Amino acid sequence: MVLNLLKSASVAQHAKDMPCDQFLIEEMIAGGIAELLVGVVLDPAHGYVLTLAAGGQLTEILDDKVSLLLPADEDSIFNALSSLKIWPLLNGYRGGDSVDTTAIQKTIFGVQDFVTANQGHVSEVEINPLICTKTDAIAADALIKIGERL
Repeated sequence: MVLNLLKSASVAQHAKDMPCDQFLIEEMIAGGIAELLVGVVLDPAHGYVLTLAAGGQLTEILDDKVSLLLPADEDSIFNALSSLKIWPLLNGYRGGDSVDTTAIQKTIFGVQDFVTANQGHVSEVEINPLICTKTDAIAADALIKIGERL
């Protein structure tokens, strides 16, 4: 793995040095302030449950999460986000930059809309991490599990 390649010539040179013939090239996301987990699971007793949590490496370390039943409205999602232990980091801790909460909510509603449109077929969706910056929220890794209709 090679990081921070800024020119196509660098990419080509490093590719020649790698012992394989297929590559995955991804954009480096700069300016990440925090990482979130956005997940939905289909619970047999409750239906779809949305989980918002500290993401990336902090998911297991902090155990910082909140769950809501779908569908969730804008106020419920904002209140859930602001109840997380990492909220101060998202909100510009110690004079730092704050994240674009509108972009985060747009991503959450996109996941909710996808699950709703595919209700009964989707058993799980998870974005982890959702890299949150001053101007955007970028899904760096995502999982979608398709299951049988309940």
